[in-house]
Amino acid sequence: MELNDEVQNIREKLNKQRASTVSIALFGQPGAGKSSLINKIVGRQVAEVGVETDKTTDAARYHHNGIDLIDLPGYGTRQFPKSGYAERFSIMSMDLFLCVVSGKLHEADSEFFRDLQSKGKVCIFVSNMRDQMWEEGIPIEELEQRRTQDIRNHAQSDAHVVFTSCRDGAGLDTLVTEIHKHLDGAKRERWERGAKAYSEEFLSRKKAACEKYVAYAAVAAAANGLNPVPGANVAVDLAVLTKLFREIRSCYGLDNDHLLAMKDSAIPAIGQVANNVLSYATKEGSLLLLKRYAGREVARNVTRYVPFVGQLIASGIGYAITSSAGFSYLNDCHQLAESALESQLTPC
Repeated sequence: MELNDEVQNIREKLNKQRASTVSIALFGQPGAGKSSLINKIVGRQVAEVGVETDKTTDAARYHHNGIDLIDLPGYGTRQFPKSGYAERFSIMSMDLFLCVVSGKLHEADSEFFRDLQSKGKVCIFVSNMRDQMWEEGIPIEELEQRRTQDIRNHAQSDAHVVFTSCRDGAGLDTLVTEIHKHLDGAKRERWERGAKAYSEEFLSRKKAACEKYVAYAAVAAAANGLNPVPGANVAVDLAVLTKLFREIRSCYGLDNDHLLAMKDSAIPAIGQVANNVLSYATKEGSLLLLKRYAGREVARNVTRYVPFVGQLIASGIGYAITSSAGFSYLNDCHQLAESALESQLTPC
């Protein structure tokens, strides 16, 4: 394959990665905490807590980092009858569903679950507000078993139930991982990049997905060749690179407020890394970072990405510089996210 063909192939893969979305619909009775769960999934306050979708004229839709979350109104109500419900809310286009409950499963939700099951759609039961489950002298494990059995009886299914609490974070990693199991290909990678990490294992998956994404974006930055790199006979597209850096920060939940707080961290090493992430966020900063990797010796550090981009691309000095800068920025963001996860101070 010629170099130009390889570059075009990688550009198409990058565009596919950027265009890919994961659509998740939530349903259940008002008061079950669907809005809070949506915010926890993406690690951002995107949904207004306390809004009852039964009182709206449509589903509530939220988009963040390639993840579409749809809070569906009540199934089988006078305003939203069963007939035509699937067509009205494009049910077949959704990747999977979360049935969110905080107590007993209601008959309308059981019916909707069985309808989804008949259509071959994946539905995960989420028993939210685990922190409020309490009964004198009864262990939490027994309470969970009782609720699981109740849900299974009503749903007429041997369904798996995930117990979560948006207040203390219980079960959130289990839920994020359970959703991950039911996705594949570009959607799985989109989920890994976009969903909030609640464990080191998922954070590692996030980094692997971001590495592949960086490898593709570095090709586009090197191929467009608009801005000369000081100290190297090569030009790159800084706009592509700064957009990549912005996307990496977003994948790790590192907005400017978080970065500024970490910049003033009591741990000097973390403060320095946060300062680097902020400093290299602009086109000027990106150019400075590229200059650091302008030596030809960086070429040997990108050979492990040959399966992603091909031998001809990986052997080019432009790709060597842009990918080295991209992976350096990714590593800094990942280090900050690891620190945040350990301390539970900021989203990651």
